[in-house]
Amino acid sequence: MTMKELLAVGATLLIIVAYTPYVKDTIAGKTRPHLYSWLISGLITFIVFGVQLNNGAGWGALPTFAAATAGLVVFLLSLNGKRAPITKSDSFFFAMALIATALWLIAHQPLTSVVIISLIEILAFAPTYRKSWQRPDQETLSAYLVNTLRFTLATISLQNYSLVTVLYPLTEALADGLFSLFLILRRRSLKILS
Repeated sequence: MTMKELLAVGATLLIIVAYTPYVKDTIAGKTRPHLYSWLISGLITFIVFGVQLNNGAGWGALPTFAAATAGLVVFLLSLNGKRAPITKSDSFFFAMALIATALWLIAHQPLTSVVIISLIEILAFAPTYRKSWQRPDQETLSAYLVNTLRFTLATISLQNYSLVTVLYPLTEALADGLFSLFLILRRRSLKILS
């Protein structure tokens, strides 16, 4: 195996490290994933996997596939009775993410598609931010910290560097890193230990 292939496998293994406590906390009712965020994220990540694969990402697309699968598992777990409440603003961001998805289907240009998909991910994550402002204790911080590292490794492991293959994982690394910081600061401001 080449170094890039090892990095891709390492990033994929980090998905297991990140999502095992997240799934465990969700089943226990401690973490309450937002239904809209995880539905859009899981589906869009599968689309990104296809785009990366078709644009020469090679082994670097493996972590994207694994993350998409993990995202859909979290979505399915969010269907239980212990999920985050849905507000009108959540529905607005969900609708915007769906509109952006329709635009992606019309675009048919790899770069435009990845830009739109990255935007969709940001829109889809808005309900999780809103929920976590009030209840930062209902998210598993370690998952976002590990995902920051994972997306960084996934970016490095790409076989072919172009805006099409790099934009999405870099956006995700930045989003997860900023969300981790947000959770830490919000928990401190509310004096929540965990």
